[in-house]
Amino acid sequence: MDNLKLNDTISYFRKKQGLTQEELAKELGVTNQSVSKWESAQCCPDISLIPKLAEIFDISIDELFGKEPIVNDICAQFPLRDDDTFRVVVARGKRIVSVENLDKTIDITFPRNCNETTRQYFKVEVFGNIFCDASICGDVNCGGNIFCDASICGDVNCGGNIECKTIEGNVECQGNIIYK
Repeated sequence: MDNLKLNDTISYFRKKQGLTQEELAKELGVTNQSVSKWESAQCCPDISLIPKLAEIFDISIDELFGKEPIVNDICAQFPLRDDDTFRVVVARGKRIVSVENLDKTIDITFPRNCNETTRQYFKVEVFGNIFCDASICGDVNCGGNIFCDASICGDVNCGGNIECKTIEGNVECQGNIIYK
């Protein structure tokens, strides 16, 4: 995307967002003819609209002007999927420490009773052990042991032992399952 002109960038990101010229114009408070003129390089948007354009396109102002994005995401180099799963890992620098090299457990703490009322569903993936004093409402993938004082309301895949009040989903466990 280097060396693109502003008109090309606006057109590219508008289409990427699935917006028509009219929809973009409405979000910006301008006419669709204005957007058409920007994209055909007849004129440029008012400078006061630049931050709003970047926000709509979910990009930086630098990217709007054709510069490559700067990746500030600390996990950008991690070999993990971007699938909205909460993952907890031990890392040394930018390298994930393998499960075999873990010398301590990882504690995951959820606010007590947070899911008993909201029943908010989420996935949790931990390379290590899980200690939890509240319910987890979602699927759990754990490389080590799971110690949960409450319930897990989802599927569980565990590389070690499970101690839990109840599990409402399917369970795949390499160790023992103890219901409290």
